[in-house]
Amino acid sequence: MYNTRKQFLEKECELAVLPVGAVEQHGSHLPVGTDAIIAQEIAARLARRLNAYLLPCLSISSSIEHRESKGTVYLRSDTLALVIRDIAESLRYSGFRRLIVFTGHGGNWILKPTIRQMNRDYVERGLDMDVILIPSNISGARQGDILNHVQHDLHAGEKETSIMLHLCPEHVEPIVPATAHTTVPQDYMDYFDVIDITEDGYWGFPQEATADKGKQLLDLMEDRSIAYLEALEQERRRINALKTR
Repeated sequence: MYNTRKQFLEKECELAVLPVGAVEQHGSHLPVGTDAIIAQEIAARLARRLNAYLLPCLSISSSIEHRESKGTVYLRSDTLALVIRDIAESLRYSGFRRLIVFTGHGGNWILKPTIRQMNRDYVERGLDMDVILIPSNISGARQGDILNHVQHDLHAGEKETSIMLHLCPEHVEPIVPATAHTTVPQDYMDYFDVIDITEDGYWGFPQEATADKGKQLLDLMEDRSIAYLEALEQERRRINALKTR
């Protein structure tokens, strides 16, 4: 964001990192920009480690499951797909050859098939461009070493509240106690608004969040993302070597 045209011309950089967040309700205790704040933090860490061009966060994304809550702003999923395609194409046109996308919002499911199609299209067009999506569950089972709850902690729960307590505790408000935890299947969000199937808009155990857990989670997400990228590149080299035999 703060680089000039001259700086881009003087520096060899073919890798960009795009954080994708969301603007949606996160209960009474977390701000609507929680997913964007988290995505921006992880993307900034990746950009520093990879010496990449950090793009500003695409904050408004696919949040229709929260539309009943004032303050939520969303794109249709097919609109988000087109936006991602346009961003990647503009980067490719100006000389970038790889785009890493990190999403802080699990509801951006459209990114996966979109990026899969984009990569196949680039191959068919003979273009030197790759788009890589960091899996939304990049922490995997390892987050169970940090959190007390890894199931039924989907939204503004122990995980996200812990990260926000570490990053910006001044924006974490008192938690509204729940009389019962939401345990319906996650795919119920295909049929109901989150505010209809939760008591205060959060889905999980925010009362068990701590800033220390948040720090550990961010470090884990960063390290696992780098490990994913390294494994992907190793597999790419293996496949290319087989093709050139």
